[in-house]
Formats: sequence, structure tokens, C-alpha cells
Amino acid sequence: MGFAYLFYFSSFIASIINPFWGLVGLIVSILIRFQDRFPGIAAIKPFSLLFLGMIIGCVVNREKLAKHKWKQDQLLLGMLGMSVFGLLILNPGDLVFQTWEFISSLAFYYFASRIMQKPSQFVILFSVMSCCIVYMGYEAIVDVAANPETSLFIDPRQGRWQGLGYYANANEFGQLMVTTLPFLFAALLMKNNILLKLVAIAFIAILIFVVGKTGSRTVMVLLGLMVIGTLTLRGNGNVIKKGLTGGIVTIGVLFVLSFAPGPIQERLQTVLDAGNDKSFQGRTRAWDQGFQMVTWYPITGVGKGQWNDYHGRMPHNSYVQIMAELGPIGIFLFLWVIRLCIVEFKPFFVEPDPKSDSDPPGISSAMNKIELHPIWGTPIQSTGKVEGVEKRLVTEPVDMQIKTVVIAVAVVMGGWLTYIFLGNQGYAVWTYFYIGLCTAVRNIHPKQIQQV
Repeated sequence: MGFAYLFYFSSFIASIINPFWGLVGLIVSILIRFQDRFPGIAAIKPFSLLFLGMIIGCVVNREKLAKHKWKQDQLLLGMLGMSVFGLLILNPGDLVFQTWEFISSLAFYYFASRIMQKPSQFVILFSVMSCCIVYMGYEAIVDVAANPETSLFIDPRQGRWQGLGYYANANEFGQLMVTTLPFLFAALLMKNNILLKLVAIAFIAILIFVVGKTGSRTVMVLLGLMVIGTLTLRGNGNVIKKGLTGGIVTIGVLFVLSFAPGPIQERLQTVLDAGNDKSFQGRTRAWDQGFQMVTWYPITGVGKGQWNDYHGRMPHNSYVQIMAELGPIGIFLFLWVIRLCIVEFKPFFVEPDPKSDSDPPGISSAMNKIELHPIWGTPIQSTGKVEGVEKRLVTEPVDMQIKTVVIAVAVVMGGWLTYIFLGNQGYAVWTYFYIGLCTAVRNIHPKQIQQV
């Protein structure tokens, strides 16, 4: 427990000196959750301690933070406004707690979007996260091997693997295991370092093994989608070529699954029979209840965090959850934020039209026009024409290592958005942290050059 105390206080100091390392420490604390392992740690309120350190660090180092203007800021504040408005009308007694909880999550969007400004920072963050998650998976493997009948990592009701504390749920534990898999896939493609590739392969093997033991159908399908998404986006060419790549990879994934152990194949086959699955039927009933809530309160929704007052089961769908609790305006703002996150990736995956005279949408601040000599092709500084020939402007190619990092961020976000379709993470820290990472992609946009 002494190590945990040292970790928290060191992270607090680090966040004040350098917010990036403070953010790394904060994310590690949320992943590992020392308070679930050592209840005595809760006395120092570890989340509040590190959160306070991040606030102080961002204020002290505000000149070093990203200065872009994102529309996402206004939309997320709009969601917060809808939350406050609904609670004031329907349940003012819960206003302080629910608002503080929402602000805490939205702060992760701010931290990620302002602090993450270099590709190396993305690599460091995902590397540390991968090490933490692999450790937790390895911890489960060792404990189950030593205590196959009494291990806390086995759900006694279903025999599926689970984590400790917050992760004492097979689906949550399985989702944790695939969180950084896109980055590990990227590590295999990004560097010509044999040792790095071997480490990435070992990490991937541990995580996939644990995913299989959790028996989570959602996560196993998600794993396949992540592989397909990574290799499809990594491929070159236009949409048709990428589509063909995705089709080939899909066939390959299905072929590999044909060799999966029998229990895994049986779990996956139930996905095709969702209509007769009691778990899925319960989810659809909850979704229907969410749509009913909107008809009862079409402007405010039932209020953030008030779902359980109107329905006994959890929503099991973050989109329905937000729609029911924040109303049509709230879900509209949330989906708009998601759309803008997707747009941030456009410069990396869509080549600009050389005939266009306008800047690529959303990245005008990253423009850097380089003029080349019309004959020799070398950079020149003057403007106008050279010997009666108009100079050319060319588009600087995207660095493949940067693009690979961006692909990892995009696939992680896509996987999370898919997972929360069946989960209750509408206001979770991770939802807004990933939104922040996608927003921060603009900070590492390559130099965009257009031909005129």
C-alpha cells in the first residue's frame, strides 16, 4: 500500500509541474484502481487529489496548452446545460452531485484535447496504459492458475473471468482487455524493431487469451472489428481499395475464428440468435422504456442520473441513456460531438482535392504552404512567378508513423462507441477522454499544402 501512496502523491506533484505526466498518472489510477485493492487508500480521496493536481497544473502551464478553438467545447457545455436545466426542474436535490460527476468527466475531454500535442505523447500514454492492462490480465492468469476453484477472478455464477472491484464483471473486464489492442496492432506496423514487435505480440496474446476467458460476446465481436478497422485504415488507395482490403481481412478473421475453442464459438453463435436470447431481450425492453421516457419529458428528459427512478433495469445503451435523461436536444448534441470527432481524422485518410482552391475543412490553422521551383522542384521562398511560370504548391505527405498512431486512436474510439451501444457509459470518464483524444488529433495534423 506504501507504493500506492507514493504513486498518488508523486502523480499530484508531476501534474503541477508537467500536466502530461499528471494525465498519465491520472489515467493509470483509473485503470488500476488501487482503492479496490487497498480500501484504506480511499481515505485520501485519490481521484480528487489527482484531479485537483491536474486543475492546478493546467492553470500554471496554461500557456503551453493547445489553443485551437473547437466546436466540441460549446456542444459539450450545451449537454452540461441541458443536464443542469433538467435537474433544476425535475430533481433539484440531486443537482450538485450529478453536475459534479458530469463536470469531472467533461474535464477529461479538456485535459486530453489541450495537453496531447505530440505523437510521442500518444505513444507514451498508450504504452503505459497497455502495460497496466496487460499486468491486470497477467494477474488474473496467475491467480486462476494458482486457485482454480476459489479465485476472485472467476465469476462463481457463470464461470467466466472477471476483474476486481469495479471490473468484477466479465463484460467490463473484457472491454478493458481490448482497450489498447489497436495501439499494440499499430506497434507491429509502426517500427522495424524486433524487440518491440515481440513485446507487442506477447501483450496481444495475453489480452486475447483473457478476452476469450471472459466469454463476452460483445467484446469478442469488438476484437474482430478492431482488427478489421486497423488493417483497413492502414491500407493505401481510395475507398474502393480500402473496402476490398476490409473484405479480405474480414474473411481472414472469420477463418481464424473457425479454429477458436468450442466454448468461444458457441458464445459467438448466440449473437446470431439474439431474438431468443433473454439477455438481449431484456436490453431491448430497457431501450423501449427509454423512448417512452422521452415522450413523457420531450424537452428536458427525465434528468441526468434519474433513469432508475423510472425503470428497474439499467439502460444498457449509452445513446438511449443520454436521450432519455437529457432529452432530444442532449442526444443531438452528443451525436454532433461524435460527428466532429470523426471529421478530425479526415486529413489523415482523405487526400485533398488538388483542384480545390479552399483549405481543407477544419484544419486551416494547420496550413503550411510550401512553394517549389517549377523546374527543379526545390523549395523557394519568394512569391509570384519564376521566369513567367507560376509556382506550384504541393501537399506534404502524411508521415506513416503519425498516421499509424492516428489510426490507433480512431479504432479505439470506434470500438468504444460500439461498446457503449450495449453499455451504461453515457457520462463515463472514458467516453469524454476518448472524445478528447480524437479532438487532440488536430494538434498533430501534418502540414497541409494545397496546389494553387
